[in-house]
Amino acid sequence: MIRPKLFAAFALLTLSGYAAADLSPEQAERAVETRQSVLHLMGWNMAPLGAMARGRMDFDAERVETNAGRLLALSRMLSDAFAADTRANDVSTEALDAIWEQPEAFASKIEATIEASNRLLTVAGTADEGAMREAIGNLGSTCGSCHDDFRVDD
Repeated sequence: MIRPKLFAAFALLTLSGYAAADLSPEQAERAVETRQSVLHLMGWNMAPLGAMARGRMDFDAERVETNAGRLLALSRMLSDAFAADTRANDVSTEALDAIWEQPEAFASKIEATIEASNRLLTVAGTADEGAMREAIGNLGSTCGSCHDDFRVDD
């Protein structure tokens, strides 16, 4: 059982070194692809929840719970997905430099997303549609707040 712990420790050390090191163009591109993949999956899981909360789709408590669990797992990946500072590379990204210039503020937004995802998962287990709608709206606002501060305007 010690082997998984050693692997996890090595992965964290490698990732932290990766974030601080100069990235090759290929590494920067992979870093951007990774974080965009996490965000696309978050959007894919959030879209039906938003439609349900707005009454554009039949409410499905089981799907809310499934997607909430996925969103919690994905939100916990955000810190790692954005660890590599790609500013010095010519990569196509909507990430603003503020992510790496204001790491505490960005980390706070990630923590708020994790908390909002966790809250949604918690209320999803109650089958209280009103509470789920409220938690979906809160998570959507949390995501939007991060986009407002750390993403290029669409």
